[in-house]
Amino acid sequence: MPIYLKALSFLCVFLSFASTQAAEIFRIDSKLINETVTARVALPESYHHSSSFEYPVLLVMDGSTQFEHIAGNVNFLSTFSIVPEMIVVGVSAKNRIKHFTHTELAGYEGRSGGAQRYTQFLQNELLPELKKQYRASSYTLVTGHSLSGLYTSYLATHHAHFINASISVSPSLWWDDFALINDIKAAKQQAEKSPVRWFVSMANEPNEMAEGYNRLMNVLGEKSERVFDWESQQFPEETHDSTPLIANVEGLKSIFRGFNAVPNIEIKSLEQLQAYYGNYAKKIGYNFPMSVHQYNVYGLKAAYEGELEWGIQILEKGVDVFGQSEIIWDSLATVYSMNDDSESALQSSNKALKLARQHQSKYLSEIEAQNVGLTTD
Repeated sequence: MPIYLKALSFLCVFLSFASTQAAEIFRIDSKLINETVTARVALPESYHHSSSFEYPVLLVMDGSTQFEHIAGNVNFLSTFSIVPEMIVVGVSAKNRIKHFTHTELAGYEGRSGGAQRYTQFLQNELLPELKKQYRASSYTLVTGHSLSGLYTSYLATHHAHFINASISVSPSLWWDDFALINDIKAAKQQAEKSPVRWFVSMANEPNEMAEGYNRLMNVLGEKSERVFDWESQQFPEETHDSTPLIANVEGLKSIFRGFNAVPNIEIKSLEQLQAYYGNYAKKIGYNFPMSVHQYNVYGLKAAYEGELEWGIQILEKGVDVFGQSEIIWDSLATVYSMNDDSESALQSSNKALKLARQHQSKYLSEIEAQNVGLTTD
């Protein structure tokens, strides 16, 4: 078997698809919108591997219906370093029309046009409270579908200082005679901030939904890339209800295109990885520190592709940053063993085993198996 296939086989076993960890319930009494808002929070798998590492926040609008599949897909994609690990927050909205529309429509007086106030709630009440309880970074991504997709489109075009990226799945752009699209027509570049990264999609949908999407594409096509940093995709095999699953996966991959430094079988040294992410930060306007899964994937790939010293250096840096990670300690034990350093391998494996038991890790059986093998060698 070619060495890269052995590496892939190992990674697929050790980094197998992880079920989403049980969500934590978060409630806040909002003075701005006069509601008690319930949110569900899914923490990254590696959250307890460090006491200081901060994670981007993904706000899921319509959290009562869209939270589970998005949290699961973020967990899977981040395990293989396709997107960053994130704190996923599903926010439930009691009044979708009021909160997700930015203009008040005739016949809906008092029941629409509250997007500005809802944004103030997210920015000034919800996120500050979340940051008191969780290690959230300043990077904020939002995703929404249908009417909440209209709202995330509004955030992308009206609140560049609040969010970094937005996903709008089958947005209801028809609202108020396509009012948001008319706003976009008049939009000018705000030179003081890099544009929000924005992904827009549409399923196989008729009438005003398709018309809104086509109008948006025409308007965005006339704008400079410096005004809006956007990408679009259509899903002709999907319906309005089925499209959030695939569209959010593709949206995340679009937003974080280039995040994976070694997407195929190529490898990089620690120095090359640091240079790569330095350039990536300049490109997107935000610096993402390397996570547990990045150190793990890149270190193992380097070792299995024949650069043992590169792999050791990457994984040693990983345990320096994430000293409580059984994942990286176990991988470091593997690479030490490949390098015929049995003493260091056993020490690292013992550390991994202790942490795995402490964390009740899903990888405990694999870590125990390697530890037994190293002990009896």
